[in-house]
Amino acid sequence: MAKRAPKRTAQQRRRLIIESAQAMFAASSYARVGTAELAKAAGISEPALYRYFPSKKELFISTIKAAGKRLLDIWERLASEIVDPLEIIRAIGLGYYDHLRSRSPVMKLLFQALSEADDEEIREALHSNFAAFIRFLVENIEEGKRQGLIRQDVNPTVAAWKFMAFGLTLDLTHLLSFDEALDRSNVEHWGKLYLDSIRETAPAEHKAAGRAVSKRFERYTVENWGDLYLDSIEEGDSWWRLGPRPPRY
Repeated sequence: MAKRAPKRTAQQRRRLIIESAQAMFAASSYARVGTAELAKAAGISEPALYRYFPSKKELFISTIKAAGKRLLDIWERLASEIVDPLEIIRAIGLGYYDHLRSRSPVMKLLFQALSEADDEEIREALHSNFAAFIRFLVENIEEGKRQGLIRQDVNPTVAAWKFMAFGLTLDLTHLLSFDEALDRSNVEHWGKLYLDSIRETAPAEHKAAGRAVSKRFERYTVENWGDLYLDSIEEGDSWWRLGPRPPRY
């Protein structure tokens, strides 16, 4: 007689519901997916679904939080294995690109959630995710400055948001099927452009005093963000010199 599969714990069942809901929401949208479909995808009844999540919105928010935690866990694991803060950033960027190409639903889920950001609770969940990403990057960049690997005049908050913009652009190129125009080789060149914009290139004792670091993302930090880009191409080390020129569209 065949043995029955072991019964799942409540925690395991909850995780399964969240994972199946991530795929459902990513494939459609928060508004279009019904609780009956969510329950079916998880292999449970609709009443059982409500025992774990009192509402569809609560389940949606749980998928957002779980997606953010998953990405942050990957970043923290990389940080525990790599000593050089610049290499940590490089590994995160290329790892995220490879993650996109794997057709994971996480990126599409977060984009779907952005369209629901008018809802205060959904916006707060997204805010918490991105705040955690920025906090991680800021701490890593500050460590790079302590090690003398990152320029002392670099504003960690600005540099962190610039890196996030890099990731969001990868999301867009993937969603809009520009993968071939921005292949891995070009992404590596783009990553080099970013890292060169914050990398220390002269001994610390010969550098001028750095600008004050802002703890808030204010208007002047956006100007500094532009400075980072200009600093990276002033020497002629432009995107087009780093690799094959992508096709025009």
